[in-house]
Amino acid sequence: MENIWLISIVALVVGAVIGFLMGRSGGNSNRQAELSEQLEDTKKELENYKSEVNSHFEKTAELVNNLTNSYQEVHQHLATGAQGLCQPGTVDIALEPASMQAKLEDDSQEEEAAPKEEQEKTAESSEPPRDYAPKSPDEEGTLSETFGLKEDEKAEEEATAPADATPPKEEKATA
Repeated sequence: MENIWLISIVALVVGAVIGFLMGRSGGNSNRQAELSEQLEDTKKELENYKSEVNSHFEKTAELVNNLTNSYQEVHQHLATGAQGLCQPGTVDIALEPASMQAKLEDDSQEEEAAPKEEQEKTAESSEPPRDYAPKSPDEEGTLSETFGLKEDEKAEEEATAPADATPPKEEKATA
């Protein structure tokens, strides 16, 4: 009789442990389902946001194009009005569309030619900078090696110089 009681208690304990473990594992599947739903919702929100951003920039591009066209129409209206209403010779050249296009082409050609000319000039005139600082004849210029040094620093510099070294000659810049 005691064996029956012992077997039934052990069976009850084993059943409780199995029930506890199964109940605990069932909570994970619910959590996974919730996370899966949240992930799907987040993906849908992201796709909606992307489509809204895309449509926003499409509308912006369309409005900018409309603005450009409106500006061109206003410019053309002003040009034709100025030609018809003003005296000949007083019409501003900037309002004439044909001359405006020609002016833009001339400017672009000048911009292309300018760097070439600058390169040629710099190749021809590669000389060191000159000292153009205002000074009296007995003062040193700003490009001098001793400019701005105090008297005691000059004396210290002369003392550290080798005895057989010749002092540097100063060249006066001609302006």
